[in-house]
Amino acid sequence: MDNTNKDVNTGEWVYERLARLAPKQDWRPNLDLGFANFRRHEHMAKRRRRLQQAVALAVLIASILALVVPTTRGIARQLLDSFYMKRPEAVRSTMPRSELPDFRIEYTSLPSIGHFVSGMAEAVQEAGFQPRLPPILAEQVASGLAVLKVSGPVDERITIDVDDLKAALKSRAIDDVIVPRNWSGVEIGYHVGHSILVAFLGGRLGQSPPPALVTPPGFLLIDFTEVALRAAGLTPSEAHNARNMFAESGGAFSIVPSDAKSNFRDVTLKSGHGLLFENDTNQDERQKCSFCPGPHERVLTWAASDRIFQLRSLTMNVAQMVELADSIN
Repeated sequence: MDNTNKDVNTGEWVYERLARLAPKQDWRPNLDLGFANFRRHEHMAKRRRRLQQAVALAVLIASILALVVPTTRGIARQLLDSFYMKRPEAVRSTMPRSELPDFRIEYTSLPSIGHFVSGMAEAVQEAGFQPRLPPILAEQVASGLAVLKVSGPVDERITIDVDDLKAALKSRAIDDVIVPRNWSGVEIGYHVGHSILVAFLGGRLGQSPPPALVTPPGFLLIDFTEVALRAAGLTPSEAHNARNMFAESGGAFSIVPSDAKSNFRDVTLKSGHGLLFENDTNQDERQKCSFCPGPHERVLTWAASDRIFQLRSLTMNVAQMVELADSIN
């Protein structure tokens, strides 16, 4: 195509503008400053990658805060289609994970790894509730130092197979437990809504409204829980005590297999009771129970009013985790 502007010397025009990019005559390169800027940008990029990796790792854990019922865990009280979790509980089994009895789980809506959201307004719109955050995390979210992710909802049900349950009891030489035949085929539904996860440099804090349960009318879920605990290796007295503890708490319940290296204990929070898991090994324990931590990780789970929380961290000590939990209004 011909140039219609005959008065323009294209070569001179390009040379003139390129010349403006040249440094001043007295300019000298500053290697120290250049390396400092490079390291600063590299550090910021690594920090963003660590945040993204932390979030991705957290949401890959099955229902980090939804507390989805693992195949070895009892559920809650009887004849309730919804409940508030007052306090999480855990008991240790005498058997390893590989020997714990299984229940058939079917997902009507599959757990998802979730997705990033741009800010608090988008998280509230998608999750349907306003997250309760410590002031320091609210500031980090607003400034971009912490990132938000939304996941869920999850719907699932377990189906009781009386023959399988009897076989599990028989294999452990347990003959003093009666399994009602009318339990066969009973379905226990479980639903949890959306969860909001905040990933920050010190760890991940997630929260969700309490889950809902659906059982057939007249089905004594608490009786089933005690039988399931016996099949999981608890003694008669341990199973009965755990049943009573579970009935009073109305909370999620986790069976920790004997081969899990994690230790767990109660901690006192401003809102009441918290359950702390600690893993001082290089083993990833997260698939062994619903509250179990990853390598060298601490996990604090608690409930407050209409919300359940879980805080996971590789770097925070117990006092720092308790302080963060207590700062939530």
